[in-house]
Amino acid sequence: MLHKLSVETYFDTFDGTSSDADMRKFLEESYAVPVLRDELANPDSMFFVILLSSGAQNGTPAGYMKLNFGSAQLEDMGPGAMELQRLYIRKAFKGCGLGTRLMNLALQTARERDLDKVWLGVWEHNEPAKRFYTGKGFVRVGQHAFWQGDDKQTDYLMAREV
Repeated sequence: MLHKLSVETYFDTFDGTSSDADMRKFLEESYAVPVLRDELANPDSMFFVILLSSGAQNGTPAGYMKLNFGSAQLEDMGPGAMELQRLYIRKAFKGCGLGTRLMNLALQTARERDLDKVWLGVWEHNEPAKRFYTGKGFVRVGQHAFWQGDDKQTDYLMAREV
């Protein structure tokens, strides 16, 4: 389920942002079932999946989020930091407040762990995501390279206090 959800939401979000070969390479390397199994087994990572709970689509996964702590984080943002590495909502369910629910859960998780900062990387040209994160109090604090296949892109690093 996580494999299918990851591939679908990533592809829907970033289709057309690089060549088909680079997209395919990224999806095959980043969301392969063994890779996801290793991520799920990492004690410094947590996954949350939103399932619909009413109507004909009851039990349907609508989106997911991945949080990283300690050495699982992609960047060293200090001892009190937590990375929100992935937050994706399926296309049919965007605009329903599910992203906000996941964000609130991320912030609650950071508070419960007595952390003081949540940070994330967002593609520099993903305007909807940048607006979403800015609206949740995140500010740009840097940038790093993000490889989609062999295509070097730039992710803005954004952070906020908890």
